[in-house]
Amino acid sequence: MLRLIKGAAAAALVLLAGTAYAEETPEELIAKNLQAAQPNLMVMSATAVDGQSLYEVELTSGEILYSTPDGKFFVYGSLFQATEDGLVNLTAKRTDTKRLSLLDALKNEDLVVYPSKGEEKSVVSVFTDVDCGYCRKLHREIPRLNELGVTVRYLAYPRAGVYSDKKRTKFTGSYKKLKSVWCDKDREAAMTKAKATGFIKENLGCEAPIEAHLELGSQFGVRGTPAIVLQSGELLPGYLPADELAKKLGI
Repeated sequence: MLRLIKGAAAAALVLLAGTAYAEETPEELIAKNLQAAQPNLMVMSATAVDGQSLYEVELTSGEILYSTPDGKFFVYGSLFQATEDGLVNLTAKRTDTKRLSLLDALKNEDLVVYPSKGEEKSVVSVFTDVDCGYCRKLHREIPRLNELGVTVRYLAYPRAGVYSDKKRTKFTGSYKKLKSVWCDKDREAAMTKAKATGFIKENLGCEAPIEAHLELGSQFGVRGTPAIVLQSGELLPGYLPADELAKKLGI
């Protein structure tokens, strides 16, 4: 009898364990298995792709993965849908929509803005660094862009990061230059001078959103500078001449 009771109890425990496992949602399984395999990757959300046994997984870094419902297989890259009009990049559409919401939250007082001359036909937001050669080249195109009706808004993106030491006590040169621009009474003139000469009088005595812009760049998927974000949310990595960019904007 005792053996029978023990056997029944063991069976009950196995059944309970199986039930507990079965109650885990795909979202929970994906988050748990991904973190177990790669602890530095944190899941922000996992959403089922319509009509498919596939989940779109957004990481806290802003990157997108795709996973099976059990969280055992992951794919990194763009997901395309075949339609009568051709292939549609669902991942790009998803990230463009996210960037739009982030763009809407930006305030001009936190940026360096070069407004259009006359009627504003479009706005581009650019992640930039003072010491980047192609950033300087793009900056020389601003007068032409303004003439074409394009407002250019700069966000700070020091490519060397914020700190130059592991103890996080010393700032990088690119960070100090960008913060000095943001702390200047005339940011537009300061940015132009810094990009033309590579130098700017150090001024770190203000609250500047440099770190916030770096974090935003990560969420936008920025990998280098310049990185141009259109009003549609589309990200254009790298330099484009003014007329070519205007054509891209439909101007």
